[in-house]
Amino acid sequence: MLIIRLALRNASRNTRRTALTMLTVLLGTMLLTLGMSWVEGIFGSFQIEAARSTGHVRVVTQTFAEREMLQPLHENLPVTAGLEDTLRALPGVTEVHPRLNLGVLAAKDGEELGETVSMVVAAPLAFHRQILGLDQRIAQGGWFSAEDFGKEALVGRALASELGLGVGDRLIVLGRTQDGSMSDLLFQVVGITDTGNTLYDRQIFVDLERGRWIADIPEGALELLVYGEDHKEATELQAVVQQAISGPEVLASLSLPEGAGLVAQAWNQREPWTSALVLVDAIAAIIVGCIVFITALGVLNTMLMSVLERTGEIGVLRAMGLSTLGVVALFVVEALLISIVGGALGSGIGSVLSIALEGVGLDLGGAARNLPDTMPVNRILHPIWAPSQALKSFLLGLSVALVGSSSPALRAAQIQPVQAMRARR
Repeated sequence: MLIIRLALRNASRNTRRTALTMLTVLLGTMLLTLGMSWVEGIFGSFQIEAARSTGHVRVVTQTFAEREMLQPLHENLPVTAGLEDTLRALPGVTEVHPRLNLGVLAAKDGEELGETVSMVVAAPLAFHRQILGLDQRIAQGGWFSAEDFGKEALVGRALASELGLGVGDRLIVLGRTQDGSMSDLLFQVVGITDTGNTLYDRQIFVDLERGRWIADIPEGALELLVYGEDHKEATELQAVVQQAISGPEVLASLSLPEGAGLVAQAWNQREPWTSALVLVDAIAAIIVGCIVFITALGVLNTMLMSVLERTGEIGVLRAMGLSTLGVVALFVVEALLISIVGGALGSGIGSVLSIALEGVGLDLGGAARNLPDTMPVNRILHPIWAPSQALKSFLLGLSVALVGSSSPALRAAQIQPVQAMRARR
């Protein structure tokens, strides 16, 4: 109690220095809270979109996984209906959707095919609606009609702008079948989507049967996308799916070539997501590290000033019997008391700002065009605040105060009473 009373008295004696230390911790914890919410918002949404667009777990043939960069359409799943039923019956599985991603040349009907390359995403309409949420992201036009959906297509905003497409125009795509033959198809543009996502906004969305016709895969798909309750549990779901698809009866039902096998891949164990997640963790660590370092430096500076100002007082306390440990505790407790107030205020202000920015977001505008088309990055970025972020910032603020005050406290503990009183400080 004596140490606490002395620490409170010292903190109130020099209000300017105390306010400077408190402000340093306040700004540090506020920036930490804001930084964590933006990291969670930007990179968290990136992970959600990545898992959504590629499936929490996907099932493909082993040879397709090995040669995916070459788009080997002939390494497909010839018949998917039975395997879909098997996967839907597994514990933890909520949805299963077959899909074909087909690279094509695209042009407005009546114009020459140029060099505009796009991706036709062929899947059941339930996938486009429930997984991608395209029915809620239509900027012009409407959803597929009940009778002619096989002849219709939704086109991403960026691709429609590049090709000069509008609702009601006809779109011609030129792709290839699984044996390498050229395959073209004409679609009616029923709607233009604006998802705010650089990947989706350059794609063409059609019904699964139209994609099967282009690739000449009448009953199959290139991949089966499996979804669970949470994308963060993809690794556990992968183990369940892999066990289910390894049985000989499953392989026999697919009519695969002899020696061919299936592989289940979690979204976070595939490139480029694996490398991207490492980069995300590194960026988050750098942001937090920089803020913590600057805050610790500020606390260190103000506490050193306190030691220099009170050298004589420390000597008197030592002469009266205060131990070396007591001197260290005096300065550390003082720093912690100041940091508790500053950290609480900083975490609170940072939380309020984060919550306010959640509904506003940051629109990248034209800068989004410079982002890679292969990465599902949203054009409008939002922070995501959680109570744990404020708590972590507060605890980091206290830790910073502890670290920043340790060196000055140890320096104060080394002051000899006689030398301190001779210095008359």
